[in-house]
Amino acid sequence: MRKGNLKKVMREYVEKQSLSAKQLESLLLLQKGKAKNKSRFFNMEYRWLAVAAVFFIAVGNLFYFVMSPELTLNQRIGSEVAKNHLNLRPLEIKTSSIKEIRGFLTKLGFSPVESVLLKGSSKSLIGGRYCSIQGVRAAQLRLKDSKTGQVQSLYQTVYDKKVFSGFPELKENQKPITVYSKGLAVDIWVEKGLLFALTRESNK
Repeated sequence: MRKGNLKKVMREYVEKQSLSAKQLESLLLLQKGKAKNKSRFFNMEYRWLAVAAVFFIAVGNLFYFVMSPELTLNQRIGSEVAKNHLNLRPLEIKTSSIKEIRGFLTKLGFSPVESVLLKGSSKSLIGGRYCSIQGVRAAQLRLKDSKTGQVQSLYQTVYDKKVFSGFPELKENQKPITVYSKGLAVDIWVEKGLLFALTRESNK
């Protein structure tokens, strides 16, 4: 067979093997269906992955709250007091007199007092301002140590046993408890019907 005839025969064979319009339409529909099913499969897969991710996040959060013990009242007060001290908001009155502090902070519902723990110390009063402890109005007195130059905050508020309980009372010869927060030590005690909290540098 000549070369020209061979090409002709091959072309005619290929043309005979082409799909009819109906066959072509069926093939396209089949292919489209497969693609749609594949897309649906991947969409379902991603949906389940998202659901699983949300589930594991929820379980993780639940595990954290269950395993993490709730902060004690001591710790909450220590953290709040330390945070307020570090903010060092401006004093509302600058004075070294506790009498002037009493005359200025008249909306406390109590009169600020001097603690027996500070008598004879090198700490002196430099002013005060309104503050709060666990939502209860309080006085924030600012002290300065004449020896070290350290500035401290002394907080006082009414000792309400419904809000504050379990703190040592000096009249019973108990010592203040100490809580550590934000790099500070916070001593907490009850004296003269008031709850006291004193910040100081931590040695830990």
